[in-house]
Amino acid sequence: MPTLIAALSAERFDTYLNWTGGDQALAERLYTYNVQLSAALYGPLHMQEIALRNMADGALIQRYGQTWFDNPVVLTTPYQTGCIAKVRQTLQQANKPAVRSQIIAELNFGFWSSLFGRQAHHLWQTLRPIFQAKGVQRGMIAHELRELRLLRNRIAHYEPIVALPLAQRYASITTLTGWLSPSAAAWIANYSTWPALYPAVPILVPDPTNGKLTVAPAVVPFLPN
Repeated sequence: MPTLIAALSAERFDTYLNWTGGDQALAERLYTYNVQLSAALYGPLHMQEIALRNMADGALIQRYGQTWFDNPVVLTTPYQTGCIAKVRQTLQQANKPAVRSQIIAELNFGFWSSLFGRQAHHLWQTLRPIFQAKGVQRGMIAHELRELRLLRNRIAHYEPIVALPLAQRYASITTLTGWLSPSAAAWIANYSTWPALYPAVPILVPDPTNGKLTVAPAVVPFLPN
């Protein structure tokens, strides 16, 4: 019968074996924990992205109208206009009407994050008010969204996340969501399983002898058996 390693692929599993010093049983526990943590982050990331999308859309509607995404003054980069064109093509191929609500729903996190990039600085005065916090700067928002997009993509592609600064990433999710919508942040606080699952200690630490990442002894009791 095919083994778990055969199902996952030796190349994928080797990453976890390297972190556990070749201990296969511990590597399986670490892999399972990575899956559990990824699942626990899905809901908070979902809420953060939806809140960002709808708050940004609302602000752009007020400034530029319902079809702001077709205004060349708003979207100035090939990436952004390409996202709109790709969404329209996807909807056409699926025999769905390319109405405003469908277009907004289909646009990905990368597109919404791009509205805060350096090349979209002209939108900052319009989008700044959606963040209910003092001292917020465009560059900081762009950086945090970039990191969360990378985290989201790793989760979506079933990649390891345990080597990332997860406590910092989760704090970023909750903080940004709270700035966008206190109600959305309250939803995360009420329903997120992350606090009960994550031990708030590093999962991987550098080996003092060679600097390679290895499972932190303090986290082993938290790994699923």
